[in-house]
Amino acid sequence: MSIQPRPPIPLGPGPHLFADDYLIAESTGLQRRAHQPQRLPEPVLCKAERWHQQPLLFLKIIPYPEEGLFRAWYNVKNPGYCPPVHAYAESPDGIHWTRPHLGLIEMDGSRANNLFMQGSGFGLGLLDDGPNAPDPARRFKMTSFEHPSRPCGLCVAFSPDGLHWTRHPDNPVLPYYFAEDRDFARSVGDISDTFYDPLRRRYVANFSMYAVPSDGYVGASRTGCIRRLVGQSHSEDFVRWSEPHRILAADTAGDLTEFYGMSGFVRGDTYYGIVRVLRDDLPADPGGPIEGLGYSQLAISHDGEHWRRFSEVFFDRNQTPGTWDHALAWMSAPVYVGDEMYLYYGGYSAGHKVGDREIGLATLRLDGYVSREAGEATGTLRTPPVILGGAHLTVNVDAPAGVLRVALLDEAGNALPGYALEDSLPIGGDSVRHPVRWRERDSLAAAQDRPVRLAFELRNASLYAFALD
Repeated sequence: MSIQPRPPIPLGPGPHLFADDYLIAESTGLQRRAHQPQRLPEPVLCKAERWHQQPLLFLKIIPYPEEGLFRAWYNVKNPGYCPPVHAYAESPDGIHWTRPHLGLIEMDGSRANNLFMQGSGFGLGLLDDGPNAPDPARRFKMTSFEHPSRPCGLCVAFSPDGLHWTRHPDNPVLPYYFAEDRDFARSVGDISDTFYDPLRRRYVANFSMYAVPSDGYVGASRTGCIRRLVGQSHSEDFVRWSEPHRILAADTAGDLTEFYGMSGFVRGDTYYGIVRVLRDDLPADPGGPIEGLGYSQLAISHDGEHWRRFSEVFFDRNQTPGTWDHALAWMSAPVYVGDEMYLYYGGYSAGHKVGDREIGLATLRLDGYVSREAGEATGTLRTPPVILGGAHLTVNVDAPAGVLRVALLDEAGNALPGYALEDSLPIGGDSVRHPVRWRERDSLAAAQDRPVRLAFELRNASLYAFALD
């Protein structure tokens, strides 16, 4: 049986990363290097009043550059005092936060606090459809898991301003089923992350689900709970959601790895996720109490349905004993700030169910998850045939003492006239969006509407991504 050649990959505007090998047909002399975000030493949102004891990782932070403002919506747990609540904060820079008095919720006899919703459960997932939203009353959308009584499950709410919310009357939109129910295999869990998919023009909810025997998991968690994996559902209107289905489960052999949900986001033509890995069977310190530890890993999908989780740790817990984020470090989707990504995370001091919880911040180069690196010896990389959906090309490259050149080839590997490596103006320095030009060409005009290969030649350089516009 003959193998059909892979059809050319259409590439739309935006960045295209080399996080995996999807856009690599040939590579010589290059090393793949995964990068980790760098944490700020202290948390940015901390415990305070007794109704603000455990700020959680379940949050959404949106920059509004025209207002010079970052806005944050986040979950707060208050053991021994009140059910989980939703809170709001503002910042001029994404680092230093204030908690404005909203006057909406009464706590300890006063409305001078930053709370905007009570009885709202866990797993806050929030979206802003923007000032041109078709329905201004539903500009802001939110998912959370509510469980005051049966029925419970994934619930939605809407707001015109992000502060005054109306729960949908038909909540829950996706139900929770108890272990004894026959529909338990399609039950949603109490952790949700919501994002908009511009490629398929739909809303997506990632959430925790629970393993059943057919999933192949071995054993339960340390606490006897049924182990968690990642499920997903889609919606066109944020009210009617598709049947939940599994998208990511841990390997079945050996350990008790489980997933506390996964944030999701789209970059270019690719789906990314940051997986919250939980090892409830391990101690934070050797020989210490077994209270669980957790860290974050990167996942990727090229169709939004089939996901691959990278084995390396993307963001680890703080290994230094006694630090505020020593036991767990669970990260949310990135916030894009200039040439960096701000990655907010929940830090747990002692274990999964014990100790303090606060919100921290780590930073990473824009799209800097993985680089392809060459040293003194020249390395090369060629893409499979692609259709370029843009007139101009930039590269995300770090080459302060090196050089990068780019060529356009036909499907057979021959350089297009004027786009050969020797025509490429050498690229050096460190830039997340360095323009690619050739001696007589500064656009991709001659390569439009035809399959081409991109060829990169680099020395003493790290290549992260390229972008089309």
